[in-house]
Amino acid sequence: MTTKKVEDLEAALLCIEWYTCRWITEVFRILKKEGFDIEASELSQGKAIRKLCLMMQETIIKLFIVQIAYATETKTDSQSCFSREEVQCMEWQAPQLEGKTEKQKNPYRSPDLKRYIWVIARLGGWKGYSSQRKPGITTFGIRLQKFSAIMQGWLLFRDVSTR
Repeated sequence: MTTKKVEDLEAALLCIEWYTCRWITEVFRILKKEGFDIEASELSQGKAIRKLCLMMQETIIKLFIVQIAYATETKTDSQSCFSREEVQCMEWQAPQLEGKTEKQKNPYRSPDLKRYIWVIARLGGWKGYSSQRKPGITTFGIRLQKFSAIMQGWLLFRDVSTR
């Protein structure tokens, strides 16, 4: 393995910035035990494992978008992560997930991505207090799986109730 020397301060700062993103570490963490638990898949062929990883990439990208949107002050369109039907389902659930106190209400009123990220975070038991640590990427992954099951039930209920 060859290593390169960092020649100037600008290059060094860029290396530090890239390292702090740690996106590749996060991807492996999501694929492994803290997320999809790919080791438990019992696939033995490299080609099959590669295909499985590629199928999971859509969710992993969604998780990164969620994490970035939640950490920044910019407004992000909710449809960058969620379909119109998913947004409708979360709007239906949002009042049920809010607590009795003002501190436990969804602070995001406009229909941007942060409003629905808050809903996803509450699904897993996050209390919503600003004093609490914000949910991390693996926590969002687990909660997105829970939301996926809720969404399937909501679609079924909606389809059955119209007959």
